[in-house]
Amino acid sequence: MIFVGDIAIPYLDIIILEDFPENLLKKMWFGNLEGTLIKNQVNTEQSDIRAVFNGFMAIKNMTNKFNYIGFALANNHIFDAGSYLETKENLDQLNVKLCGIGNNFTEACKPLVLREYNIEIVIVNLGWEVIQCNITRGNKEGVAPLTKENALQILANVKYEKPNAKIIFFMHWSYELEAHPQPRERELAKFLIDNGADGIIGSHPHRIGEFEIYKGKPIIYSLGNWMFKQNYYFNGKLKFPDFCNKEIAFEWDFKNNIMKIHHFVYEKRNSSLSYVSTDIFDENFVSKNSLIYKLTNQEYKEYYKKNHYHRNKGLPIYYWEDSKFRITMKNNINCIRDFILKITLKIYLK
Repeated sequence: MIFVGDIAIPYLDIIILEDFPENLLKKMWFGNLEGTLIKNQVNTEQSDIRAVFNGFMAIKNMTNKFNYIGFALANNHIFDAGSYLETKENLDQLNVKLCGIGNNFTEACKPLVLREYNIEIVIVNLGWEVIQCNITRGNKEGVAPLTKENALQILANVKYEKPNAKIIFFMHWSYELEAHPQPRERELAKFLIDNGADGIIGSHPHRIGEFEIYKGKPIIYSLGNWMFKQNYYFNGKLKFPDFCNKEIAFEWDFKNNIMKIHHFVYEKRNSSLSYVSTDIFDENFVSKNSLIYKLTNQEYKEYYKKNHYHRNKGLPIYYWEDSKFRITMKNNINCIRDFILKITLKIYLK
């Protein structure tokens, strides 16, 4: 199975595939659908809609070319241009499964169960409220909330119901453009593995994040972008720094427990996605490509404070030992910052 990051393609043939290995297309694919799936899009060079969305015909074409069997919907753009039911109905027409969202808390937190080589694979998709994921509460429509308590409860339920399944957490977390996980995220990833999870995969920062192998289990903190059209949304103003042009696809052969990282590069000029190379994802690869691998929790806290992308912007750092009160205070700081950014963005887009 192949896991990829953020997908946002508004209309047909907007991203060109170059030198793409044909053998990868036949494998099972799973990715993060970054934005509502709608049918009433128009084929223009730019969209003045202040939203991130996916065009039905574009996704239909992509799911025909690739063997997509599921999408993660627990993200901060899934409600941008329509309701959950609109996206669900459109995915149902494409015969593609979804997870991480629902009409209520119970439905949103229901894991996606897949099967490959007669092996059950359970994907738990959660979204962090701090990064504008519209989470569900009670009977409210929304995405499954990423909290320590919720993650552990879902994990316990899955372990009880499917003791032999491979359990993968697919998280929408961390700040945008951040290559390093929050200290709390790093410890949560390892805590979930300690309690029975088989792998942790992240998305949202739009860039490739750090890698780790913990107790033989993979942790990929951010897959980065996948097929995400830049210079299109918000009157062509939504684009990312050049370091976001490096992209990866994470392949996991569950039968033989072989993992690979396929490297790609996105070219903004002509919106092309080109294959570069493939590495075996093992201890040797992680040791060479991760700056945080084997740092202790305390060492990593100090490293993160000095090296994370937003270190000079006053964004709160979340720690494993934070009390509920401290987390609430940090969340409130982020809410105030988001409000100011929204006002600034409206002025910029006029």
